[in-house]
Amino acid sequence: MELRHLKHFLVVADLKHFHRAALELNLAQPSLSRSIQKMEDLLGAKLLERTSRSVTLTPFGEIVVEHGSRIIRDVDFLKREIQAIQGLETGELIIGASAIPLNSIVGPSIGQFIHTFPNVNVELKVGNWLSLYQQLCKAEVSLFIAETKATELEQRDDIEVVPLPSFQAIFCCRKAHPLTRINPLTLADIKQYPIAIPSALPKTLYDQFGDLFNKYRKGFSGLVKFEQFQAIKESLSECDLVSLAPDVSVKKELINGLFVALPITDMPDIRASFSIVYLKSRKLTPAAKAFIDFIHPAKC
Repeated sequence: MELRHLKHFLVVADLKHFHRAALELNLAQPSLSRSIQKMEDLLGAKLLERTSRSVTLTPFGEIVVEHGSRIIRDVDFLKREIQAIQGLETGELIIGASAIPLNSIVGPSIGQFIHTFPNVNVELKVGNWLSLYQQLCKAEVSLFIAETKATELEQRDDIEVVPLPSFQAIFCCRKAHPLTRINPLTLADIKQYPIAIPSALPKTLYDQFGDLFNKYRKGFSGLVKFEQFQAIKESLSECDLVSLAPDVSVKKELINGLFVALPITDMPDIRASFSIVYLKSRKLTPAAKAFIDFIHPAKC
């Protein structure tokens, strides 16, 4: 069996339609049909059931999808490993990051890295910590950066965690916000304004604020959950929105006086513990090692 036949089958299984799969693969539909037929002949089992509008997997087909996907991932990783042995000049690096470290940690480092190693192919992927972990297990990212303490990522046995300097969590708002005129300021004062929080905020942190984020509480004024913080930063400048975020994510705005870190007297002491994460079972490529050197420990 050739890998191309397996790849053809996996695309058909994913799209569940021969015509769309043929377009995706840039193949004539009869050629695709022959490729699938050859696979079925070699395995001695029917993998697909065709209908007038789509195809469905047989039990044999489901087994091939499960094992075939892993085979393709392993072959792709093998290619990257060989490139890595050839050196950084021909390497590939796929970096994952949640939204805040992408802008605050990865962003400032990536330009310098590309300048030093211009022939390394770099791809950035953004997502929450759970989706990034799943991509790491599937070899879809080389490493990723996300919060690892509150999310309990650091407790997983299958990953290596390289801690980065932690950052204080704050509530911030525009400099002319009405809350800036209240002294002393408490969490209860924030309740009358709309609040923005990370969509993947762990429950352990969520609970430390009592009913602050509960839409059923008295005087609820709105809650925005975000994955991309940049849009929230734009909103903070234009309205009375208040946002929970690591101080590093608004460092420039705080220095320039555009935003204010609210001095809340009963604010829980929360620090965002971002880390570099990679699999123990997968050897880091030279490109991945070089990138880690760029951001750990002093680059943050």
